[in-house]
Amino acid sequence: MHSQLSSSSDNVYTNAVTGATPNPVITNPDAVDEEFIRAANQVLAHSVELIRNLVGAHQSAAAIVVQNDWQSIRKFFSLSEKYEAWKDYKTPAVGYGIHGWLLKNNQPIRLTQAELEAHSEWKAFGTENGKHPPMRGWMAAPIKDSQGTNWGLLQLSDKYDGEFTEADEKQFTRFAELVSITLEALWQVRNLQKAKTT
Repeated sequence: MHSQLSSSSDNVYTNAVTGATPNPVITNPDAVDEEFIRAANQVLAHSVELIRNLVGAHQSAAAIVVQNDWQSIRKFFSLSEKYEAWKDYKTPAVGYGIHGWLLKNNQPIRLTQAELEAHSEWKAFGTENGKHPPMRGWMAAPIKDSQGTNWGLLQLSDKYDGEFTEADEKQFTRFAELVSITLEALWQVRNLQKAKTT
């Protein structure tokens, strides 16, 4: 049993920024900006790994969508061995379908696979259908600042056993809030350091 869980939790995808254009909020990054970017990327890379293992799911992803500009998306994945065939999948999201809907809805959601496919915003990955890792149930929560501004989302799919539960959703939502607080704190430190240099 233990060895089975260990192999399921191995990350086979190297977390990386995928397809990002220059950040519209940081147009000419200096050393302070680069430090913020490095720290934020580290938080996101660790977050997808941690939440996937905490809840027990085969897929986790985080996406930062700066000012709702999907061209500036930064996306991080963590996939178990079950999805090794997709370990090199790096096509960035474009805000099509249910991912775009969640950023507008700005509230956590938990769906079974049947509920996901029945959702009015489910588009079956559009042109990426057959290329994108398949989903098996979905739990997602917005990453938002203290003013409620949405900066992206954290998501899980394909629980090890059964469907995501209400208890899973509570734990997951609290974790997403922690990620949000951490990223906002890093941004505030960046702003304080920038103020010192002006």
